[in-house]
Amino acid sequence: MAKKTINKDVRRSITGSLGRFLSIFSLMVLGVFAFVGLKVSGPNMRATAEHFYTQHRLADLTVTSTLGLDDSDQKLIKATSGVKQVEFGYFRDVLLKGTHTSLRLFSPPQDLSTYALQAGRMPTQMGEIALDYLYEGQFRLGDTIDFTEEKSDGNYILRQHSFKIVGFVKSSEYVDKNDFGRTTIGTGQLNGYGVVPKNTFDSPVYMIARMTFTRMQGLSIYDVRYNDLASHYQTKVENQLKNQPENRLKALKTKPQQQIDSAKIELKQKEQQIAQQKSQLETQQQQLTAAEATGLPVSPEMQAEIDDGQQQIKQAQAKITTAQSDLQTKQEALNRLVAPVYTVNNRKDGNPGYQSFLDDSTRIDTLSNVFPVVLFAIALLVSLTTMTRFVEEERSNLGLLKALGYSNRQIHQKFIIYGLVSSGSGAVVGTILGHTFLPIAVFNAYTASSTFSNLRLTFSVFWTIVAFLIAIACSVLPAYWVVYQELRAAPAQLFLAKAPKAGSRILLEKIGFIWRRMSFTYKVTARNLFRYKKRMLMTIFGVAGCTALLVMGFGIRDSISGLASRQFGDILHYDMIAVEQEKMSNSERDELDKKLNSDTIASHLSVHFEQLTKKTDDNETQQISMIVPNQTNHFSQYVTLRNRISQKKLPLTDSGAIISEKLSDLLNAKVGDYFTVENADHKQFKIRISGITEMYMGHYLFMSPIEYQHVFGKSFAANAQLIKLTDSKESNVREQSAKLMSLPAVAAISQNIDMRNTIDAFMQGMNSVMFVLIICAILLAVVVIYNLTNINVSERIRELSTIKVLGFYDREVTMYIYRETILLSFIGIFCGFGLGAFFHRFIIEQVAPDLVMFNPALLWTNLLLSATITMATTLALSLFVHFKLKRVDMLGALKSID
Repeated sequence: MAKKTINKDVRRSITGSLGRFLSIFSLMVLGVFAFVGLKVSGPNMRATAEHFYTQHRLADLTVTSTLGLDDSDQKLIKATSGVKQVEFGYFRDVLLKGTHTSLRLFSPPQDLSTYALQAGRMPTQMGEIALDYLYEGQFRLGDTIDFTEEKSDGNYILRQHSFKIVGFVKSSEYVDKNDFGRTTIGTGQLNGYGVVPKNTFDSPVYMIARMTFTRMQGLSIYDVRYNDLASHYQTKVENQLKNQPENRLKALKTKPQQQIDSAKIELKQKEQQIAQQKSQLETQQQQLTAAEATGLPVSPEMQAEIDDGQQQIKQAQAKITTAQSDLQTKQEALNRLVAPVYTVNNRKDGNPGYQSFLDDSTRIDTLSNVFPVVLFAIALLVSLTTMTRFVEEERSNLGLLKALGYSNRQIHQKFIIYGLVSSGSGAVVGTILGHTFLPIAVFNAYTASSTFSNLRLTFSVFWTIVAFLIAIACSVLPAYWVVYQELRAAPAQLFLAKAPKAGSRILLEKIGFIWRRMSFTYKVTARNLFRYKKRMLMTIFGVAGCTALLVMGFGIRDSISGLASRQFGDILHYDMIAVEQEKMSNSERDELDKKLNSDTIASHLSVHFEQLTKKTDDNETQQISMIVPNQTNHFSQYVTLRNRISQKKLPLTDSGAIISEKLSDLLNAKVGDYFTVENADHKQFKIRISGITEMYMGHYLFMSPIEYQHVFGKSFAANAQLIKLTDSKESNVREQSAKLMSLPAVAAISQNIDMRNTIDAFMQGMNSVMFVLIICAILLAVVVIYNLTNINVSERIRELSTIKVLGFYDREVTMYIYRETILLSFIGIFCGFGLGAFFHRFIIEQVAPDLVMFNPALLWTNLLLSATITMATTLALSLFVHFKLKRVDMLGALKSID
């Protein structure tokens, strides 16, 4: 019977004050939703990627060579210790016929780095192709697709160039929709891939080796041991192939050189024969001339025979000259041959989207350590206050239940059940939404630039238990403690209302010239602020927390927006970098110069361009683009070097190099410090930092030609061109890139629009996540301000009824109490600015990828918008308070309890 009565009392408590119940419920929903949702989003993203890689057995390492992999390469690769499986394959870069769109056609793998079939089937016969699924909207199954291919040594690698589309596939080696790597055709940037049968390729050498290793099997790709082993075996394979470039070059040159030398010997022999024939003819001609001089008869046939012989000698000599010219051309071509470059890539190096997707997931982990923790803390603190106030309102009921003989345990049960139901139900809803809606929203935001799909939703028992324990503890424990304190009193004392807090003089009263000029209502407001210190601090903290979350959310959005325009408008002024071939003929040089001086190119600057590497303290290898201009006085037309804070221009000097700001942060280095870099030959060089320049994307190092010679110990030699086009539209940049790539003198093209697309894709993902979190912060602000205002009204209902009886108008009654809320909100907003700035700085330092630097400055528009939202919420809720106070039962509130 007692239990039935208590349960009925709990139901009445819920229905009698539905607003309080819903506020606790809403706070728990928001807190648990953000907390659990962000905690599981990162692991879910990683689990999705790992499942996909495991399902398609993504290779641990890949090996490629600029001249393919011959039998000697294959033997060395297979002989690597620790290798479990090696699979060799073919690939060829081609262009879609009539376009600059480049695709890489692969032979189908047997076991390693297999493809996920999205539609149709895999190709089985020559003339069939399975195309990158991103082209599914452009082509259909059954369509015929045509390619154009450049000849290699006068021959085509592909046996045919027209294919029937029989399927669409997704690759485990290309998971970034915007970055497929570099190529030597088209615009210099790959645009996709396809799979054709193995017998389509006509090549004596393989192009790629895919490798797995025994010790790496079964390890999570996110395990530190996996990364350590990958680096270990990568070094092993590189050492295994260390001498191959020279060996292959020697092998490639030996036979052609022997043929050229043999041909030269034959030509020399022919020259000797011609010389002998020429000598004989000269002797015959002399004899004939002598006979004519002595008057002897001369046969016309003899003169004709001599003339014919001389003609044949001239023809033979011309043939020899032509042959010698051909041999000279072949010799020059052979001399221009360079050693092949072997590239051993781990998953991070060879798969552009592999590391970026991992970085995206870890950024969510970083957010989960700040945003939901703050949001949860605010929600729980307000919930604690609400439950404490609920017990105080039930003071007389406590006395009644105790007088009726209910035990303390039974009385406690009412509040425990209420707390469990309100917070527990909110935690349940928050957990469900946190495990489903938020991870899906985060995943969809980041997969806008990734090929991953079908998010693997996992249930985190640990974080669910943590969220439930915190939620329930902050609603049940304070209620239990307050009830425990109240029940120590006798029932008669509990029937009496608690005496209101005594008023006291405040510091402002001692400042007479201010206090005397304040109206009565403002004096009451000032006194009440310090009379109810707990509520004052709670309101300030709640509003400050909500404002801080808004400042952080909008700040991150502002920090990443406009990066592209700052990077490629204010700092980098060139449209592309054209990297030249290491060796080129005079005619190829002239052809390149002609293109550089054409009307389509506004200006160009010769530079030395080189990719360097640097390992940071966390053992991550950073790629650094070194640019050394041949003319430092014109360099500012192509790159603006300046300090981000002072905007002071930085000159290139002969006493050090200027590096980008994000690189200096990763190295923890400042002006005057030294750091070492490594070139492609694994040689290390020590460089002094003379300046740190503003840069938002990529790691750059700039130095003068004299400083370059001093650091690297060799003379400056330009090997690339910074190019500014007359028309910088994306379509024209692509077209001009393709024209430059078609020149024999150009080895590679680096376009700024590719970097711009990378930034835009990243911004899209981050903005979507920030949108969700900002909405959560706004909802939290609504619930917090409503709850605190509601508590303020209920605590002072007798006071408000009194001033209503005394003749205050409804508007005056509302402002009597809400003036405090507005003032505290202003204080909370300004405190939130400082707290939000701290959170913003922390997040952008942790969330930004290694290659990207966010703008750390907070815009005044961000602060204004955050303050406006918070104050708008406060003022909007004043309407609710106003109508609530209009309906107050003054007589009932003023009735004496005793």
